[in-house]
Amino acid sequence: MDNKTIVNNLSKKLDREPKEISALIDGLAAIIKEKCGNLSEIAIPGFGTFVPAKEDEKVITDLSTGKKILLPPQITLNFEPSIVLRKKVANNQ
Repeated sequence: MDNKTIVNNLSKKLDREPKEISALIDGLAAIIKEKCGNLSEIAIPGFGTFVPAKEDEKVITDLSTGKKILLPPQITLNFEPSIVLRKKVANNQ
């Protein structure tokens, strides 16, 4: 399912304009990005938890040139679904 499909489905279920739904989704994504960028977990009851993990910088070797490259540190985001969400998904399949 792509973003446009999600926006259209939510728009129909909530009886709101797609532009409004898209703005709400963008706002939610911005908040998640900001909080997880600070390595804070975000828990949404009945949905799940977004857990950030910081990966340290590392040096790799480019196989084609043999040069060493420094990769900067990065933050990855893991999602842990709640039990409620897992049950709902299992019941729909």
